Amino acid sequence: MIKKLWNNERLREIFLYCLVGGLTTVVNYVVYFLFTRLVGGEGSSPGLAALIMDDSFQNVGLIVAGTLVAWLAAVAFAFYPNKRWVFKSKGGNVRRELAQFLSARVLSLVMDVLLMLLFVGAWRMNDMLAKLIVQVVVIAANYFASKFWIFRRR
Repeated sequence: MIKKLWNNERLREIFLYCLVGGLTTVVNYVVYFLFTRLVGGEGSSPGLAALIMDDSFQNVGLIVAGTLVAWLAAVAFAFYPNKRWVFKSKGGNVRRELAQFLSARVLSLVMDVLLMLLFVGAWRMNDMLAKLIVQVVVIAANYFASKFWIFRRR
């Protein structure tokens, strides 16, 4: 039964994307955590939401900066596994694929930052929980961009 499921190209692609997306999320999550906790200092460990409510724009900047640094690490990690193993794009124009990959990821970065600010700033959610929820949304958006635009078979 597992072999039959694995031989289904679409299910295998989704499984591999979830695996790569999961690993990319781990990279994003760990880099975000380390950045915000190391740069933010000990005061940010309970969650940045309480700090944002103190009218400190520095902490909003910390969330945005942490999201940007985590995004860079995740994008650097994700391109090759998605190209080679998930969507099996062996030939093609690598520059075009990379440019489209980065363009799509910039859009998902904007979504990531806005959702983090909404969840943490407006809804006072713990930033690490918000980061996890936001990454699920980002993974789904990135899958559709990769499948139907970046690595689509021509």
